[in-house]
Amino acid sequence: MPQPCPGEQLHDLFREVFALRDVLALGMDAVHEYAGLRTPQVRTAGLLDRLGGATVPDMAAALGLTRQGVQVVCNELRDMGLVDFVDNPRHKRSKRAVLTDAGRDRLHAVRKNEARFIASLLPDIDGDAVDAALSLLRDIRANLLAHPERLPTKDGTPRYFASATVPPGR
Repeated sequence: MPQPCPGEQLHDLFREVFALRDVLALGMDAVHEYAGLRTPQVRTAGLLDRLGGATVPDMAAALGLTRQGVQVVCNELRDMGLVDFVDNPRHKRSKRAVLTDAGRDRLHAVRKNEARFIASLLPDIDGDAVDAALSLLRDIRANLLAHPERLPTKDGTPRYFASATVPPGR
């Protein structure tokens, strides 16, 4: 039976994940451009591929970006023939963006190019170790999402402290 993991060990893992994310961010734009699209275009097209279509405000909320920024990227993708705006049955004025067939093909080609490029950067990484790491990270994410009451509030206060009454004089 697995032993519980000490908080310090998990904290070390999380710090390494964030450090890796910083390193990956340095090369992410180059990888995407090598693969055929800019990073915002890849993120937007990927979201549309997963959702099957969405309004610009919905995409902005999902990506944590401004509506105006997402609109600019969607317009770029439309001008490239990769996205189309279609009527939205839930709203008269807010159109839904959807990937065109060319957009889906382009996104899949970009993903293949990304995978080839990444493999060329890290040729000696053990695939079984990657699978184990991926499984662990998914388990951690699923566990955190299954218990949202454990997550901190926006100001960083743990939820179980945020709702507690603070004694007078503190």
